[in-house]
Amino acid sequence: FIEVTKEDKIRLNDAYLRLGDSRFVTSKYWPAMDAYNKAIELKSVDADYAAFQKAISYGFVQKNDKKIEDFTKFLQNFKSSQYRDDALFELGNTYVTENKTDLALSTYDQLLKEFGTGSYASKAILRQGLVYYNGNKDEQAIIKFKKVAADFPKSPEALEAVATARLIYMDNGKVDEYAAWVKTL
Repeated sequence: FIEVTKEDKIRLNDAYLRLGDSRFVTSKYWPAMDAYNKAIELKSVDADYAAFQKAISYGFVQKNDKKIEDFTKFLQNFKSSQYRDDALFELGNTYVTENKTDLALSTYDQLLKEFGTGSYASKAILRQGLVYYNGNKDEQAIIKFKKVAADFPKSPEALEAVATARLIYMDNGKVDEYAAWVKTL
């Protein structure tokens, strides 16, 4: 279809997206990115989707530098995309993977500023707490973990936050303080 159809831009764009998705789900990431690039070049309705999928694909081929670059471009080019929260969360996670913790924290902050009640809010706050915890910044970690537990009770993130906070309290010999906090939950 792609080879013979050039005038019907809507269907051509759709064909590139379907081709990209087909290659993506079969773990053929480089060919998937080629198809997504063609969809992006057409500047059609789902260019944001294609750009998001392309950026994600770079992570699967161990090109986190390109993943960061593409998500940064995505955030500049698609300010009202339905995938914006996904992009911010993925970018923050990629910064963590690359040990760029300050950038990760600020990206999670941006996510929380733009989507404070969205589906990634509890995950972003938890991730911030884990970044602080892994950076031996126990007090800042506790603040984040307490926020997750208070604002998102009964969520999987709250359970993880409480469990990780427990480790911090135990390591610092503040078991009584932990017990008092847990009673308030």
